[in-house]
Amino acid sequence: MVSFVFCLWILLTAAIAAVWSVSLLQPVWVLHPDNVHSFGLQKYCVIDTQERGDLHASALQRKCLPYGKELHIGNIPSGTWRAAFLLFSSGILLFIASVLTGLMSLFIQGKWDKYVSITTKYIQSTAVLVVMSALLTYPLGFGSHFFRYYCGSGAGPYYTGQCSMGWSYMLAIMGVALSVFCPILWSFRWIKRDEVMEGIPV
Repeated sequence: MVSFVFCLWILLTAAIAAVWSVSLLQPVWVLHPDNVHSFGLQKYCVIDTQERGDLHASALQRKCLPYGKELHIGNIPSGTWRAAFLLFSSGILLFIASVLTGLMSLFIQGKWDKYVSITTKYIQSTAVLVVMSALLTYPLGFGSHFFRYYCGSGAGPYYTGQCSMGWSYMLAIMGVALSVFCPILWSFRWIKRDEVMEGIPV
């Protein structure tokens, strides 16, 4: 029978994987003061003036597209952003893989259950560290020529200049903060709710 803690682990892990996926796809890791230009890991948003030749406020159109106008890792304008993209994507894939190996433990019994359990815990812990590394690597790219063109010459590693950190980056950080609890929950996955209630003094 599946325990309450195991169900909680599945829900939390799936929710964090979804949060990180949304964060990866959204180009709002850094936001320009004009609230139009913004930058993500693999896409950015700019003012689209192709249809209209003027720059009046009523004519401003926000257009989001991959760096270099097509999704390719070589088009990402900073080497550190490329590294962050690879790390972040790998972390999400590892986190999803941990869910699959965790579900395997429901069907595998005997000596193999121990190996599946250890593998799941290590995969998930590694995923958390990889995503954390990506979030620490990304701000190193603030010193690139591309970023400084939009956010001012004063921008540098871990300093956004005229720009500010966006909600996508903050969402990813919140996911990391919650993901730390996943390997801990996994260690107690067979504890049933009745056993928890018995340990609480009345």
